[in-house]
Amino acid sequence: MKIIWYGHACFWVETNGVRLLIDPYPEVDDDRIGEVDYILITHEHTDHYGKVELLSRLRGATVIGPKPVYMMAISDGVTRVREIRDGETIELENGVRVTAIYMEHPSSQYPLGYLIEGDKRLFHTGDTYSTPTLQRLRGKVDVLLVPISGRSTANEREAAQIVEDIRPRIVIPMHYGVYGTGSPDKLREELQKRRIWALVKPLEHYEEFTV
Repeated sequence: MKIIWYGHACFWVETNGVRLLIDPYPEVDDDRIGEVDYILITHEHTDHYGKVELLSRLRGATVIGPKPVYMMAISDGVTRVREIRDGETIELENGVRVTAIYMEHPSSQYPLGYLIEGDKRLFHTGDTYSTPTLQRLRGKVDVLLVPISGRSTANEREAAQIVEDIRPRIVIPMHYGVYGTGSPDKLREELQKRRIWALVKPLEHYEEFTV
């Protein structure tokens, strides 16, 4: 599995030859985003939906998102779009599966996280606070993408609780640096207090990481 962070909550993930882009925010440098088969949108807010219309058209990608995103995409003229609901699993190519999980983000109409299963298992939380429902993912996630900014979503302490509940092998912090602040070092400190020894792997923008 290859992972590239484009800042904020935007990631490109390649697994089993399937290329997915998650939450392209308005300022993301789309010229640096390569081929994309699917665009996953966690919820309807502009800092996650931002460049859906442009990138879906330029890359010929299918957009997948909850009902508010589906309706926005249709309104924007996106022709390749599919709605996904909490608990639903969509089978993509080459054995890759995407499962939607409802998140705790009260300002959104229908916030989702996505469990992507291919050669590895990656979970993108979208925007969320800590919620006990995430314990059902314990032992099912290799790589966790988790917000740490505390701006309408988890801060470092709450992110540590999410990590404790899920117990991934690798944690990549997100949702900081573009809009708001956050400290991967503080996340590490919070995990050490809890004696949770997951690898925290901060990425630079446009950095590729292979699991």
